[in-house]
Amino acid sequence: MSFTYEIRYTKAADKFFKRHESVRTQFEDSVHELLTGDHPERSDVKKIKGSHAQYYRIKLSGYRVIYTLINGRIVVVMTLLAGARGDVYKKKGKLK
Repeated sequence: MSFTYEIRYTKAADKFFKRHESVRTQFEDSVHELLTGDHPERSDVKKIKGSHAQYYRIKLSGYRVIYTLINGRIVVVMTLLAGARGDVYKKKGKLK
């Protein structure tokens, strides 16, 4: 079964990824593996608890990326935040 997906970035996430292209590549590879791969368990993904339960975080080296999935077959991965571990969780409170 084949489906398409796209990854969209908020302004804050895109700004982070412009400075850290290797992390963007890791993130995009991890999302591709999660959605289409044979071994999605290799990606360190957890659902965020509490009032932001619709969001997920993926751990990439010392960074965290917070994202959400939108729609069914055509999956839009909206990347909300990206940054160092401590910083991204502090900023998480500002998400709507």
